[in-house]
Amino acid sequence: MSMDEPLGHSTAHHLLQGFNDLGLSYLFCNLGTDHAPLIEEMALWRQQGKKFPQTILCPHENTAVHMAAGYALATGQGQGVLVHVDAGTANAAMGIHNISKARLPLMLMAGRAPYTSHGELPGTRDTFVNFVQEPYDQGSLVRQYVKWDYNLPSGVIAKEALRRAHSVMQSDPKGPVYLTFARETLTEHWRDEQMHAFAAETYGPTPALGTDPQAIEQVVDRLLAAQKPLIITSYSGRNPATVAILDALARLGGIRVIECNAVDLNIPHDSPCFGGFVPGAHVAQADVGLIVDVDVPWIPRDTPVLPQTWWAHIDVDIDKRSYPMWSFPRHLKMPGDSHRILSQILERLQQRLNPAFTQAAQTRWLKWRLRTNSASSGPWNWPVTLV
Repeated sequence: MSMDEPLGHSTAHHLLQGFNDLGLSYLFCNLGTDHAPLIEEMALWRQQGKKFPQTILCPHENTAVHMAAGYALATGQGQGVLVHVDAGTANAAMGIHNISKARLPLMLMAGRAPYTSHGELPGTRDTFVNFVQEPYDQGSLVRQYVKWDYNLPSGVIAKEALRRAHSVMQSDPKGPVYLTFARETLTEHWRDEQMHAFAAETYGPTPALGTDPQAIEQVVDRLLAAQKPLIITSYSGRNPATVAILDALARLGGIRVIECNAVDLNIPHDSPCFGGFVPGAHVAQADVGLIVDVDVPWIPRDTPVLPQTWWAHIDVDIDKRSYPMWSFPRHLKMPGDSHRILSQILERLQQRLNPAFTQAAQTRWLKWRLRTNSASSGPWNWPVTLV
């Protein structure tokens, strides 16, 4: 090796290694001049028979982010999306809004305009767009819709930045993240011994957990005394295993379940406890209500709420921090994984059953089943007068 040749490997090389370390399967790409070092490294790896995430070329950034969103929706695993500087980020912004509100993991990555102009470093400005596509704050284009955004200041921390981005996007509540890098940064060279390892075992994501037994006891106390209990949910079914748990709890407790603005199947629609899609009169009649993984359980202007109704909120996104205002009552907040928490409630309710409660619960849902099977009514016409 001559003295003029750089030592080690480029940042682009270490980024590809980092993608492999994260276990990414796909990079959905709409590429530009800012990605030239990455493209060259990909070509070299293909020539050498090395594996890296499969690249899917997309005709528009909106296509790229929604393809990644579909993969995340189906698998729960976020993938990479490569877009071109500020223009590509702007084109991706609408999709990132959707992905943020759906709490889907996604790693959006964009180049930045080169920051040198006179050939000082490899990757320096060499075309018209390198000047006109440099905004003052590129991250601001998506900052309101991502959990984390960062500009890679040096390739020596490329793997650490990737692990941090991945852990944030996969931690509950999941969501998109945004990483940028200038072309000069991609062309930097670093020796392998300068690049530290960041294993998932020690730097990985944080999952949502269950909740305090005392909180479970409060909910069970209320359900045992309820006459018209109600559950409203939207995305508890993001974990398919929750569907059966929610149905079992609803049947055991005689609880009406409403899917409001549902993005997932949350309860079987042939369940006697399924009450349709419009909260409406159900909210006005309920004496105990559980809001489970839902962003907007009803429209306050149009929905009367009894002051004496007791409400518990179970949600992976309990504080709704991306919403400047959130206008719904909660006497008990239970942050965590709804599958775990509903399972806890179901188990404790089973332990505390009494004959009078069981009879009342069964009477409620048997009446709902009869009402549902009636040609003149639908399952959303609860409450049913018990006779």
